[in-house]
Amino acid sequence: MRRKKEIFASDRLNWFLPDGFGFIRNMKLTPPENYADYIDLSIGAPNRATPKEIIDRFVQDVYVEKYHTYPPQFGAPELCGAVAKWYKRRFSVSVNPNAEVLVTIGIKEAIFNTMHALVNPGETVIIPDPGYPTYFEAGGFCGAKLVTYNSNTEQECVLEEIKNLSKLYDPSYVMVNYPSNPTGRLVSDNFYTKLSALSREYNFVVLSDLAYSEIAFDNQKAGSYLFGNGGTRMALEYFAFSKTYNMAGWRVGAIVAEHDILEAIKLYKSKIDSNVFYPIQLAAAFALENVEDAFYRELAAMYQERRNILCDGLKAAGLSFTQPGGAMYAWVKAPDGWDTWAFTQHMYDTYGIVGVPGNAYGRNGIGYIRLGLVQEAEIMTIAADRLKKDGWV
Repeated sequence: MRRKKEIFASDRLNWFLPDGFGFIRNMKLTPPENYADYIDLSIGAPNRATPKEIIDRFVQDVYVEKYHTYPPQFGAPELCGAVAKWYKRRFSVSVNPNAEVLVTIGIKEAIFNTMHALVNPGETVIIPDPGYPTYFEAGGFCGAKLVTYNSNTEQECVLEEIKNLSKLYDPSYVMVNYPSNPTGRLVSDNFYTKLSALSREYNFVVLSDLAYSEIAFDNQKAGSYLFGNGGTRMALEYFAFSKTYNMAGWRVGAIVAEHDILEAIKLYKSKIDSNVFYPIQLAAAFALENVEDAFYRELAAMYQERRNILCDGLKAAGLSFTQPGGAMYAWVKAPDGWDTWAFTQHMYDTYGIVGVPGNAYGRNGIGYIRLGLVQEAEIMTIAADRLKKDGWV
């Protein structure tokens, strides 16, 4: 019997290539040339455990039999309410928990569902480059026309480029991500106020990815687009628990958005999944309502210490990089004459340091590598000492 297909894959999977993370996995199969071990700074995930009080709350609820069925389709009221209270307390933004909050299975799922629910094939979406790979993958997979702006520059330059691109391409959606993955850049509330004005002038919805809201350095605070926008009108913001509460494996997040925007996403999402296990949602609500302010200060201080250690090593090695203002990454430029793949391989073989090839984050990432602040200070010190000892060769 003749087979209908010889290649069992959709052509759209080409949007996921080249696979920078596949390159890393293959690279690590062979030990680095100069060291018996490697220091993995590639994965963008916290290395510490979820705070015990959050785990304890989960354990308490996991034995409640009524929570063992399907959870509320669009989120437990306890968590939706906690997100709304958090936005009021943290960002001075009023949110309707019943109409403007949707619980999601983390942010990656939320971005894919957003793109598929809102964007027609050929519709223009402006995204950051370098930027989180899921923006490219989700937009490309659903047939959007992706137009990029250079996110590795000052905020006034970003605003000017978004304005010029809006004149040319009439976008339906513009994505921003601060603190930024992969560059670590931060913006002021004034940036969001000006972006909101552009949104009204050019009639586009702003999609704001606030995954790293509590990781900002040098006594700075990360803001919310919804504050600069004065609410949810023509706006959507992704809110995460993974990085703030070391809950990456729990897979819980939220979308805060204008009601009509959220309704479209709810309809699509209802066909894809049944949402997050109820006790996980209750644990996330507990985190928002009960974690002490000292925890957030210590979180930022921990990542800032790691940043300082790594950046000292990068400086000693003579490498150029963007000083991170937040998030959990350093964005390092390859010396002249080095391409992305060779630079990543050289960092591995010479220093025993694993980073992510910059082209995983867009065309503007060519010639860069992302290093995560994802190991304890003692391990970051070893990485920095390797850079200082060997220098760039």
